Amino acid sequence: MKRNLLFKHLAVIVIFVVFITGFTGNVTIASTSEHPELKVYVDDKELQFPDAKPYINEVGRTMVPIRAIAESFGAKVEWDDILRRVIITHDDIEIRFYLNDDKDFIHITDLEEYQYKSVPIGSKPVIRNNRTFVPYRAITEAFGYNVYWDASEYKVIIDTKNKRRVFLINPALCDNYYQCIDNMGIDFDELIPHLKMPEIRVVLTDKDREYYFSMVKSHVEHFIGNVDYSKEFVAYYPDAPFTGIMRAVYKNAVENSIIREVKLIAGPSDLEVLADAEIFTLAPTDAVVVGRLEFIYHEASDEYLDRFEGKLKKGVWYTTKIAVLLSLQRGLLDIDRVFLDNTFEELI
Repeated sequence: MKRNLLFKHLAVIVIFVVFITGFTGNVTIASTSEHPELKVYVDDKELQFPDAKPYINEVGRTMVPIRAIAESFGAKVEWDDILRRVIITHDDIEIRFYLNDDKDFIHITDLEEYQYKSVPIGSKPVIRNNRTFVPYRAITEAFGYNVYWDASEYKVIIDTKNKRRVFLINPALCDNYYQCIDNMGIDFDELIPHLKMPEIRVVLTDKDREYYFSMVKSHVEHFIGNVDYSKEFVAYYPDAPFTGIMRAVYKNAVENSIIREVKLIAGPSDLEVLADAEIFTLAPTDAVVVGRLEFIYHEASDEYLDRFEGKLKKGVWYTTKIAVLLSLQRGLLDIDRVFLDNTFEELI
């Protein structure tokens, strides 16, 4: 009896559901609130998307058609169908990413100062309706533009009038001849574990350490650090490979009226081997020196000092972290890369 009564109740419920859904067999719950159409503004101008409109994806990222956004502020967009690669260039900044990449990164290069970095963008680029979509912040912030979200009007605002620096810089050395470690996504405390091979067999002699360190010190202090625009440039060895670097550093100093002095605070004991030769010989192939760099600007133009938003003053000693990577392959010693920290502090 109870079972028959239960079936009767279920039958009534089923009939009621079928009735209210119009005999469709699909029960749906209407959304209580639907978002209006997403709008994108570049400064005060609303962008039009006739064939591929922005949307919010499943992880909450606002995705925009890349060509429409990039060309709205004058960027050039190139598509490589074979590599499935997008390259965007604007104001000496190049952005590239690959549709086949399994990681959500874009790669940014400063074509003038030779800085580069890889930046996570939170969601992979996708092709939708024959258009490539990316998170809107990925492209605009890569060019130094500020981006704002107006929730009340459901719109994105891209501010191109107040640009920020795309790459962090440190005034301790000439901009073109180091990389800010923060731009590389590496911390100084993690640098050696990140670069070092698991098995290092070679043991450097004290003489080797002194020689390698003397080359590092000379490169940092004399080739790219100490500079005086008021004196005539004289190359140590006109035909040496580093003479071009010294000339470029001096040119930069003249353009900015710079007299700068630096001191590398490290020693031979701070040199560590990162890799050694694998075949027949116990010789180092890569090494690193990690230490501090102290620097002072005796002179500099106001325009140059303004780049650091009041954090850099003339006549004051500062300190920052530094790492110098060495390439020792084939018996030659080359300075591979110089890293500086993204901050500097006044010495007390």
